[in-house]
Amino acid sequence: MGRWKSWVLPALLVGAQLAYWPVPVLGRADPTRLAAAVAVVAVVGGGLVLRRRRPVVAVAIVSGGLALGTWATPQQEYFFPGDALLVLSIAESVALFHVALRCSRRATTLVVAGLLVLQAALVFDDEPLDLLVSVAFYALVAAGGRVRRRWLDDRDAAAHRLEQAEQARRDAAAAEQRRLARELHDVSAHHLTSIVVNASAAQFIGKPELRAEALDFAARTGRETLAALHQLVDVLPRAQEPTNLADLADDFRQLGQIVHVEVTGDPPPEQAEALHGIAREALTNTLRYAPGATVRVSRTYDRTGATLTVEDDGATAPVEGLGSGRGLTGMRERAAAFGGTVTAGPRTEGGWSVRAVLPAVAAPVRLRVWLRSQVVLDAGLALLTLLLPLSGVALMIEEGSVPPAAATLLLLAVLAHAAPLLWRRKRPWTTTIAVALTAWLGPLLMAVGLAPPEEAWLFVFNFGADIAAAYAVAAYATRPKLTWIGLVALVFSSALSFAVLLALSDGAGGEAYGGTPPPLTPAETVTLVLFTAVCAWFTLAVPFGAGWLAGWDARRRRQRRLRNEEGAVAVVSADAEQRARDERARVAAGLQTSVLSAAGRVTQAAERDDLDGVLDAARAALAAMRGLLDNLRPAQQIPAQQIPEQRTPEVPSSESV
Repeated sequence: MGRWKSWVLPALLVGAQLAYWPVPVLGRADPTRLAAAVAVVAVVGGGLVLRRRRPVVAVAIVSGGLALGTWATPQQEYFFPGDALLVLSIAESVALFHVALRCSRRATTLVVAGLLVLQAALVFDDEPLDLLVSVAFYALVAAGGRVRRRWLDDRDAAAHRLEQAEQARRDAAAAEQRRLARELHDVSAHHLTSIVVNASAAQFIGKPELRAEALDFAARTGRETLAALHQLVDVLPRAQEPTNLADLADDFRQLGQIVHVEVTGDPPPEQAEALHGIAREALTNTLRYAPGATVRVSRTYDRTGATLTVEDDGATAPVEGLGSGRGLTGMRERAAAFGGTVTAGPRTEGGWSVRAVLPAVAAPVRLRVWLRSQVVLDAGLALLTLLLPLSGVALMIEEGSVPPAAATLLLLAVLAHAAPLLWRRKRPWTTTIAVALTAWLGPLLMAVGLAPPEEAWLFVFNFGADIAAAYAVAAYATRPKLTWIGLVALVFSSALSFAVLLALSDGAGGEAYGGTPPPLTPAETVTLVLFTAVCAWFTLAVPFGAGWLAGWDARRRRQRRLRNEEGAVAVVSADAEQRARDERARVAAGLQTSVLSAAGRVTQAAERDDLDGVLDAARAALAAMRGLLDNLRPAQQIPAQQIPEQRTPEVPSSESV
């Protein structure tokens, strides 16, 4: 189907071009030149077929073929010079449009430059102004292609967002399981591990003051653990944890660790939170495997990314049986979410090291382009509305019907009337007001005698800017329901200014037809102006209203498209959120039946001054937590080369505790 689409337009253009040549011209043409002309038409049509797959090649073939065709085609009295390939010349615009649509901005610029060089070689000696027309024309075609490309990119981005939302919906339950597993491991397991470490140390040493401190710590930490678990059970939003490494280090210093922190640079908040979680897990591991050790925490951030290093000297021995085996997996998951990595292993000088590396968050690339496609299109629209007025001014200058000063004022007046269209997208209301006001420049110049009244016809062809302003206010203005006010203002201003123009030029028109009409009284003048304004209002309301309706329809279609795209994403996202809530509810039920009861016994035993009961309850809570984590997240298979060497437990001694 795609191949047929590539052939349809070239076939239509070739057929229309052959039909454009009159039979008398073909009959009198030299057979050799006629054969060459037909060959050119075939080559151009064949080159246009490549516009989708090889747009640059297509524009090269089409432009080269048209250049050769300027001397190969029959030139008779039926054509102006160069008009024999008038229909087929559309192929060059189509090919250039596809270059802008499918290639980079740099490639488009180079192709436009090449076309201009070719045109300069063809027309500069005969018609230098044609080169300026070519510059404007090629710029408009290329800008149109770039705008279309941006529109298609936006649709692709919308489809990608919907696809991502669909994927998130499918993975919502699993993603929530992973998040809850990390939260349970990072928050609750950390607290319970701390209780076990302190209780084991106090039990091992046997000093009364250490026993009292351990019981007090168990009671306080047990209540914190219960609060965190109850928060999960109630399915409340997760509180944002502090990402201050200094505060985290203070918490572990209270548990007997010697922690040194060095921070350089501030990563983005999302990365800072991930690094905080990795640092907390790494410090928890030092508490498990090397209680009382000296730990160095270093976090840096620069243009290359963020790096976190947690190292201990391994001088002390661990308390056995505390690890769940999921800490390293959780750290890797946090880093992988930002495209980073986590490595862990023994240090050559002794101890253990954990190193996390996150790449820098790529800032959105903003190309500094001084001339954008939308600006080119708006400038082209303004020039299009000026086509007839500028032609009229040029004709006046050529015929010498007006002095240079008056011609300059007329030129500035028509330019000022169309110039606001350059801001029609960003400031449509301002554009509408400016166009409505500048419609009075013509009557003003004639009223004060700076422009001849007999040239009032020039401003009759200046209504294109008003129609474009009516479209802009309907398509882009805020408060859409009030945009009809802009339409009414434009019609009223244009109709009344047109009536005043006719009244001012009435005397000049009478002289042109061989007589001077009697002067009108003020009342007759006002009546004539009002009558003409009413007639002009009904006449101008049709094209102005058509422009406004076209803009309104464009706005409606744009809003409907965006609403459909955003609505589809919202529906899928809502379903994903519901799945996540269901998973949270399921996990909360598991917490309520397993972990909460064991964690509650920790505080109860501490309040009874039962250190053995604290230790047993904390270990039972840890075991229940591991069982829940096993249900939440299946163990991930890690290749053997990625599994670091395990730290060998040592027998604790009184000096190391």
